[in-house]
Amino acid sequence: MTGNAWKYSNDLDIVDLEFMQKKFITYKEGCEYYGFGEKPMVRLAHEAGAVYKIGKMVRINREIFEEYLRQKRRKRECAK
Repeated sequence: MTGNAWKYSNDLDIVDLEFMQKKFITYKEGCEYYGFGEKPMVRLAHEAGAVYKIGKMVRINREIFEEYLRQKRRKRECAK
């Protein structure tokens, strides 16, 4: 179930549990885990307000990002 912990918390595997222990992730980690391309990952992270920059280092707050994904998914389901 890799990459879907934010959707289905009842079917977690080891990769999901290890990933969930991280509060901040890189764009590369986010792309690999969520299955997004680099441009959509960057766009969604900025839309969520989850991007933190320290000098040249950029990190995404995973909790804020996943909450944004949940809200976006709910809105899409309600629109149907």
